[in-house]
Amino acid sequence: MKKASFILLFTLWLAHGALGQTIQEIFKALPFSYTVELSSEAKNLLIEEGSYTLPIGDSLETMRVDYLAAKDYIKLQYYFTTGQSGFFVIELKKFQKIDGAPIVVYSKFGGTPSAFEQHSLVTFDYKNGTLQSNKTLGLPDAIETAVFLKENLPDSLKEEKISISTSYNLNPEKSNQVEYELIPQSDQFDPWIQTKKITFEWNGHRFQKM
Repeated sequence: MKKASFILLFTLWLAHGALGQTIQEIFKALPFSYTVELSSEAKNLLIEEGSYTLPIGDSLETMRVDYLAAKDYIKLQYYFTTGQSGFFVIELKKFQKIDGAPIVVYSKFGGTPSAFEQHSLVTFDYKNGTLQSNKTLGLPDAIETAVFLKENLPDSLKEEKISISTSYNLNPEKSNQVEYELIPQSDQFDPWIQTKKITFEWNGHRFQKM
């Protein structure tokens, strides 16, 4: 009986430890290759001050990063302070498995304000302070543009001629969901668009397409 009670308490302690991992701690554990020139010191400055100027710039071209955080969610917006209009966005969001263990979704997209696209999507297990890639959690790396469009487009409006941008949104209205969004550059394309977003919902085991 005592042994069973000890095992139960130990399991609850482990679960509490997993739940206690903040998104900031997970952000700090994210490998350098995923955060584009952000050292451990730079990550701490971002969390404390909300913005950071990358040291790789010069007098003609400087890039900054703005930091936004909400519950279980972080967004990094990279942009040039002068000259170029290019940008990219990194999002990080934590979800919980049924057993309390955290999983993490990482997304990166970018381009220009008039034309951007999804660059990468990675899902991780988070355990003992480290992130391990897990490709079985149900989110595709990207979604083909054709999925959003109606069938039998006229020759004058083939996919490559429709100017649209696509990206994941890891922080939609419902906290247990992520969305893959299509953003047309002009309302003239609306008659040929079947849907502007595809939703995936986390069920404690994996993401399911809604």
